[in-house]
This record gives sequence, C-alpha cells and structure tokens, in this order.
Amino acid sequence: MEPRVFSFLVDGDGGRFFGPGPMALLVGVRETGSLSASAKAMGMSYTKAMRILHDAERALGCALTVRSIGGEGGGSSSLTPEAEDFLHRYETWRQGVSAAAHGGFSAAFAGVAGVPRLGCVVMANGKAARFGRQKLIESLRGRAVVSHTLDALASQRLDVIVATRWERVRAICEARHVTCVEPAGPLQSDTVRAGVEALGRRAGYLFVQGDQPLLSGTSVEALLDEFAAHPACAARLAWQGRAGSPVIFPGYLADALLGLEGDVGGGELLRRNPDLAGATRLVEARSPAELDDIDTPSDLERVARELAAMHGASESGQDIWPDRGAGSGAADGPGGADGPGPASE
Repeated sequence: MEPRVFSFLVDGDGGRFFGPGPMALLVGVRETGSLSASAKAMGMSYTKAMRILHDAERALGCALTVRSIGGEGGGSSSLTPEAEDFLHRYETWRQGVSAAAHGGFSAAFAGVAGVPRLGCVVMANGKAARFGRQKLIESLRGRAVVSHTLDALASQRLDVIVATRWERVRAICEARHVTCVEPAGPLQSDTVRAGVEALGRRAGYLFVQGDQPLLSGTSVEALLDEFAAHPACAARLAWQGRAGSPVIFPGYLADALLGLEGDVGGGELLRRNPDLAGATRLVEARSPAELDDIDTPSDLERVARELAAMHGASESGQDIWPDRGAGSGAADGPGGADGPGPASE
C-alpha cells in the first residue's frame, strides 16, 4: 500500500483549471515548440488542448503561450515568462504537497498493509547511580519496573527496541519477546544512536524512559495520533502544558539523532533549534503520575503507592486517573520541563 497524490488548482467558482495534465501539456510545448505536437504526444485533440490552455489563462489572468502562424517551418508555440514562472511555482508546491502527504501517510498508516511501523527506543542504559542499584529490575507490585513501562508500548503502530547494557534488564525484555540492543557506550547519545541504528529509517522515533512505569497505553496512542496528524513536528506528552516524556521525533531528524555526542539525548535537538521546539505538539496525559520517573528508592515507594491506588480504584469501578493537580512530581527529573529533556535517562 502506498499513497498517490494529485495536486490540482481550482478557480473562485471551484472549477479545476490546472493540474498534472495541463502541466504536462505546457512542458511539452517547451520541449517541442508546438502546442499541437504536445497534445498529440499526450493522445489529446488539439481542440481539447486549446480549451485547457484557455481555461488556465482565464483563471490566471495572463497568457501562457505565444503562438506564431505560418512560416517556412509552419506554426510554433513557446511559453511566456509568466508561464515559466507559474510552472516553477506549481512544481515546487506539488513536490511539497507530495512530501507532506507521504510523511503523513507513513505516520498515519504505520503497521498497516506493509507500511513500516514507527520506531520506539526504550532508554534503559543508565547506571542508576542515585538509586544505588539497577532500578529497572526492581519489583513493583510483583513485576519489574521496566516491564510496567513496556506494557504501555504494546501498540500495533510501534516496533520497540530496548537499548541497554544490563544483562538482567535484557533478560526481562527478551522474556517478553522485546528486542534489545547494546549501546557502544554509557552516554545518552550512545543509547539514542544504538536504538535509531537498530530501527533503521522510520517515519518517526518515539523515545521512552525505561523507568516510567505509570505511563498508560491510552496516552501513548494519543501521542501517536497527534504525530500522525502533524508528522513534521515533534510530539511530547505533557501535563497542564508542561512538556515531559515520552517524545516522538520526525523521521527526517534521524541523522541529527545519530549525530548527537556526549551525555545528551534528543532534547538537545530541541534546545539547538528554537523553531523545532516552538512547533512541538503537546499531548495532555491522563494524569501527572504518567510522567513520573524513578530516581531514588523513595520515588519507587511513591510510585508503588500510586499504582496501588490506581488498582484499588479500578477494582472499585472508580476513575483510576483522578485530577490530582501538578504537585505529584510530574515535571521533576529527566522527563520534566526542568530536567535534561526527552530521550534522557
């Protein structure tokens, strides 16, 4: 399955007056020096070619060809300067429309009928120095922290790669049939690079912190929907307008992601490019707790209480995502507005 895009122009009454056919007709005039020859090459009658030309000239308010009659070689036609300018503008616009349509198609139909899925990199390579031991394998209601995070990523639109150097993290992921890749080094940029290289070219790359166990699949799907609607923009999960993690970067930024150096993640691209940052789409999470990550044992205890409360509410039939305000730490740490930004650990 692939998109096919035709770009047409209509006049003030909604009548179509220019598109691929008229463009080919004028290009033929440029190449052959004859409207008649151009029409014949297209299998079109001269009368129809003249009607198409007149309709376009009437809509644009200018002549598109100059015709000479008779002479030793017979009549001839050539394009006016206005026609050359218009063809250049139309082709530039057509290419832009086509590129945007293909990008939107790849994002909207990811995982359908052979269209490549979006890439997802789970950042799971950090040392967890503040925690004192590997936090991703810590038990949270009887399951590893990273396993809770992976629950939210079970989307038909995603190919998930866990980038980690830790054997026990890898064992947990592989038991769930999730592919792992080992970064070349301990830095965030190493983790980003390993994930993007393993995924190859995709329409977009979703970066998720491995220690974000309260993230919901519903919010991930909303993030994917927003990206599908605006595939040239980054998209980030947020709470009350404050951006956090996860974040999706458009596929055209793959080389920039691969080129990151040092202990920085994808958030560095937003810091370098104010236009990209300004165009970033924010998707409101269902709860501030979804943006929480785990840096210390006390964070794990707090998240465990949040998770227990959610399960208790779910069992009693209550809304498991009540509006608790922004005081739960949603904007603290790597995923928050004051931290090092998306695609960090």
